Amino acid sequence: MDREQQILCLAARTQIAPDDEQRLLALLRAPLDWERLWSQGHLHEVLPLLATTLRRLAPQIAIPPGWLARAQRRLYGTLMRNTTLADTLVDLLAALRQAGVEGLPVKGVVLAEMIYGGLGLRSLGDIDVLVRPADLARARAALAELGFRQQSGLDLDFDIAYHPFHDPPYYRPASGGDICLELHWALWNPSFFRLGAAPLWQRSRLSQVHGAEMRTLTPEDMLLHLAIHRSRSALRLRFVCDTAELLRRHAAALDWDYVLAQARVAGARTTLFYTLSLAHELLAAPLPPGVLARLRVGRLKRRLLEHTCGAAALFRDAEAGDLTQQPSFTLRLFEQDGLSHIARTIGANMVRKRAKRRYEQRRARNLQGMG
Repeated sequence: MDREQQILCLAARTQIAPDDEQRLLALLRAPLDWERLWSQGHLHEVLPLLATTLRRLAPQIAIPPGWLARAQRRLYGTLMRNTTLADTLVDLLAALRQAGVEGLPVKGVVLAEMIYGGLGLRSLGDIDVLVRPADLARARAALAELGFRQQSGLDLDFDIAYHPFHDPPYYRPASGGDICLELHWALWNPSFFRLGAAPLWQRSRLSQVHGAEMRTLTPEDMLLHLAIHRSRSALRLRFVCDTAELLRRHAAALDWDYVLAQARVAGARTTLFYTLSLAHELLAAPLPPGVLARLRVGRLKRRLLEHTCGAAALFRDAEAGDLTQQPSFTLRLFEQDGLSHIARTIGANMVRKRAKRRYEQRRARNLQGMG
């Protein structure tokens, strides 16, 4: 990691130990490319955390005034946007209840308030709500009543139109840009991870979020969901921060036997191992002794994964035009557990690729016909 990336890892935390704060101050007082620090914070989607930490340390270091002013604007913008999303989530859950549907929000607003401790500290992209499959029709009707709409079929890419565990996105106009909502009936692709949503519902609990009572995942299920989600997402420090902040709040009280057992059932031992180890190594997240060893990820596999999803991959130099900083699907396959799991994933991906080609051919013919 270069100096700016080291600063990012030390500053993108809600709590910084005294020794780490001294390391951070030493790095900030040395010659520094402030524009690169901003671009790395933007790429890794942790500018709110970075800006909050540096604003607190401003009396002790020389921060360019323009940089600090830009950071302040980003913080206000994040808070305003996230407040709109949180207000919308509360209204949505009330509408679902009115329709006889129980909704369970995941990530997003719940993470910001319950894990980070405030709406302004985590960038939010959309609203994700899980409902039971039997309730999908009523949930879709409730969304329509609230003014949420989907794009037409011809406007959708295959990966959006045929998602294995949620509807194509819904949108509703709002100040500051459209609100995007994903209606889920599961949280991960059953072809990749062998764990249904039923245990999540059974263990979910009532919580206070944004002044409203709503059902949320337990910290254990939230941790497993974050690990799986990270393995299917672009390489971003933000996804590691989510886990690190959850561990700061709950590591000592987590039912680790349950977490590790569910990871084995899901086929997510490897991705949980790397999610926990990155949070611990890069962001000083607390982790009970022996947890990583119990996940039984071999040394050879760890050496391979370091270059596909580890720190070396996370902070690799992005090529020109690479906006996702995402290694190929083939490389991410090694985050699966065992050869049979990898083979099943390859088979499911091949079937999906064939379906995608047929869809794109039909779409091209339809567009030509419209022309």
